[in-house]
Amino acid sequence: MRNNMLNEDSKLLVTGGLGFIGSNFILKILKSNLNCQIFNLDAELVGSNKKNLIDVEDKKNYHYIKGNINNKKIIEKIIKNCDVVFNFAAESHVDRSINDPKPFLDSNIFG
Repeated sequence: MRNNMLNEDSKLLVTGGLGFIGSNFILKILKSNLNCQIFNLDAELVGSNKKNLIDVEDKKNYHYIKGNINNKKIIEKIIKNCDVVFNFAAESHVDRSINDPKPFLDSNIFG
């Protein structure tokens, strides 16, 4: 996954990094021999699973932050030190959106 977007000292913000797609992306970056700093912001909602990244939680270049992409203060604090943002944060299980669309709008649209 080498390209012009990432280099050895890139600082990445990955939102939704405990989900299936986000966690696999993080694992791929960490295995790519790039020494990127990864900041994983995840709200630990329904699709999140900490076990997805248990093998990398002690790596010096991996940092987990529990938080929601709708929290402007957290985003501003983290993003000012990052070079690239990869947004994988989203509500899934669309059938739940029929009963309560607000979480889906908050995360998938406004976030």
